[in-house]
Amino acid sequence: MSVKRLALYTALAFLVAALIGGAALVVAYERTLYAGDDSPPAEIVIRGGTLFAATGRLPVENPGIVLRDGRIACIGRQCETSAAAIELDASGLAILPGLIELHGHFYGSRDARGMLGAIWDAVRMRPGLRRALLEAGVTSYRDLGSPRDAILETRRALAAGELGGPRLFTAGPIFTAPGGHPAYGGRDPNVTGFGGPMTFQSDDPEAVRAEIGRLAAEGVDGIKAVFHGPAEPGQPSLPTLSLETLRAIVAEARRHDLWVAVHVGPLGESAAAAEAGATTIEHGVRNGNAIDEATLETLRKHEIVYVPTLGQEPGAEKNIPALLAAGVTIGVGTDVADYHDELARLADAGMPAADVLLAATRNGARALLRADELGTIEEGKRADLIVVDGEPWNDVRDLRAVVAVIRGGRLVVDRRGGGS
Repeated sequence: MSVKRLALYTALAFLVAALIGGAALVVAYERTLYAGDDSPPAEIVIRGGTLFAATGRLPVENPGIVLRDGRIACIGRQCETSAAAIELDASGLAILPGLIELHGHFYGSRDARGMLGAIWDAVRMRPGLRRALLEAGVTSYRDLGSPRDAILETRRALAAGELGGPRLFTAGPIFTAPGGHPAYGGRDPNVTGFGGPMTFQSDDPEAVRAEIGRLAAEGVDGIKAVFHGPAEPGQPSLPTLSLETLRAIVAEARRHDLWVAVHVGPLGESAAAAEAGATTIEHGVRNGNAIDEATLETLRKHEIVYVPTLGQEPGAEKNIPALLAAGVTIGVGTDVADYHDELARLADAGMPAADVLLAATRNGARALLRADELGTIEEGKRADLIVVDGEPWNDVRDLRAVVAVIRGGRLVVDRRGGGS
């Protein structure tokens, strides 16, 4: 080997080592950002302000709220507090339950970043996203498709208090037909990434039952299935799950007390998924089509939580008035978009502001099968609350003015003095 070539290889080796070393230092630093808090939550007393408890559509004067041991311990003027309690004065402000994101992808697209990007995200677990969600008032986040190992480890770290962020509810890999969305051509979107498969591709009822059993043992909160097949005019046709397999997914998920989110596409699939036993319908009637009366009645009868993801579905806003008139329950999900933009889109589509607030709180808890713990401000429930400057029951855009966020009884965002 020539001296010149040896020098070149040596320089490249030093460059690679420097890059790896620098990346390791940055990762080590990022990994410590926005750490959690596993200490016992303090007692907090919220006085003053206006309370929208999401138990109904009307706000009331806040009678006083005491948070203790991570729960809403007492509501009312008769509540007793200790001398050590933290006083939060909400005078002139609005108090609401924490917001719930029903359709997110915590790790985003695997194809866009490949191996290095996937490793980067998995190691640092996206502290910027976790912080941004809480600062937006989102205290619960449902992930509907991420690399299995990475998202389950993130969920564990958040639940253990090792990381700061919203409550994470995860479906693990996406159940789809071989070659169905998002595994076009049968290729798993995470095949070159990190953290385990992003899809489980099978149209065999026995195979999906066995996989759901394994996932339930690993700690997933629910299952996502893609039921999106024969094309409408001008749309691509995709392989889809059979109704037999979809019913098997639902039955096995219910056996493990898991929710089932079903991604649908062409007309008719929303009703079929509802009849198969879905908990939520994702995206719903798409491509600007009008939802028909029979589908509306099916969704209402089966108590479906309909998650329209308006930011990702141009024209879907036209169906909001019909869904409301039929009494269909609507939830809020963005599919990797801005949460507050989604709320504004719902309002602009004709949804009264108070109903948008219910969609973002009470209805979200129903979709998570956690209505006994989350979604409303009631005694005994988990202490996930937000304080905002404005009257969001009149204008949902006021929810952007977050003053304080309490997650699990801990004050995780506090801008009362201009800080956070």
